[in-house]
Amino acid sequence: MRADLIFLIQVLVILVLPVAAWRVLRLRPVMPLVVVQILVGIALGPTLLGRVAPEFYRLFFNSATLTPLSGVASLAVTLFGFITGLHLDPQTFSGRSRSFAVVASSSVIVPTVAGVLAGLWIAVRHPAELGEWVGLVAFAMAIGVSCGVTALPVLGAILREMNLMGRRIGDLALGIAAINDVALWMLLALLIASLAGEAPDSPGVLVTLLGLPVYLVMVRAVRPWLKRIATTLLTDGRLTERALAAACAVAFGSAIMTQTIGLHYIFGAFMAGALMPDELRRPILDRLEVVVIGLLMPFFFILTGLRTLIDFNSAGFLEIFVVTTALAVFGKIGGTALAARLMGEPWPIALGLGGLVQTKGLMELIVLTILLERGIISTNMFSALILMAVVSTMLAMPVTRLVLRQKGGMTTVGTQPGALCRQHRWPPSDT
Repeated sequence: MRADLIFLIQVLVILVLPVAAWRVLRLRPVMPLVVVQILVGIALGPTLLGRVAPEFYRLFFNSATLTPLSGVASLAVTLFGFITGLHLDPQTFSGRSRSFAVVASSSVIVPTVAGVLAGLWIAVRHPAELGEWVGLVAFAMAIGVSCGVTALPVLGAILREMNLMGRRIGDLALGIAAINDVALWMLLALLIASLAGEAPDSPGVLVTLLGLPVYLVMVRAVRPWLKRIATTLLTDGRLTERALAAACAVAFGSAIMTQTIGLHYIFGAFMAGALMPDELRRPILDRLEVVVIGLLMPFFFILTGLRTLIDFNSAGFLEIFVVTTALAVFGKIGGTALAARLMGEPWPIALGLGGLVQTKGLMELIVLTILLERGIISTNMFSALILMAVVSTMLAMPVTRLVLRQKGGMTTVGTQPGALCRQHRWPPSDT
């Protein structure tokens, strides 16, 4: 079969199959579309298709036919990092009460520390899961970061599906997730920078140490320039095609720089989005977000699925999956809920916040892909953590619905100010 025909069939399957399954099986009240896309990606990989129809699997997903998909997936991940940075509203970090800072910090620290302890246990019990050149501390930190992830874009989809967008609990969850994202990128960047020079394809620790300050200085210089030209890039409040190309050029230029100095290219794309002036954030998102999430990111899912082999009979797989899932879910819910309760929130809201922010989704897939590409974790570890990400994301909606049904839960969602939103202006309809 011709390569171009195979590619077109791949595109059709990747774009249509998850949406069709989501609608036909009526999964919308249970899980967001992104979870179904991840599951379909795993099913199309060696976990299911490779076992049920190996000839068909080898025809459509051999090394030659995967090359075009890999290029599209790299484009998708870069633009997704850019979009994530655009969602980082600086107002999230101003005007918040001390109580909010305590809860947001706890939601990061508790599951991350729990993940580090899990990483140490895994390293001792299953030493084969460590990368060939990775030490015990770096591996444990990698597992800690994986357990502490909150997926901001997926959380937004869940809030819209549950009709919590714009309500107080939704705003609180988004604010906590934004801080989680920043902490995640900082920890992951620190981890990768600390391993500079260790990986076979690394440019070396000296390049990273010298290049990072230069990159940060350039980032600081670019933001005022973008702010000055922001109005010229808009026509009647909309972004022109030329302006969109310029914004994406900034993102890819930043990505090239971080990749060159030894960090992953997604860090550069994320920084480009974070430094965009406020006037450009919404217009860029309006033009870019739907295309990236709906059209390009499914290509990343298929490649993730092709890397994932779920084998409960393999050594350590089930143990790693159970331990990391339990610590990630309970660490996130417990760390968030206990802090929120101590700050004066009622239990339904506190537990609801914990249930919402423990979702992992796309962000976890990207983190795990980076860790696998850098040789920090094994393929078996990667597969176990992918399954952990799917399960934790699937739990977000039912857990939140369950706790909000408790006495006073739904009435407290949007009517009581609560301790966490003092000193912050919330939507008038909800205060």
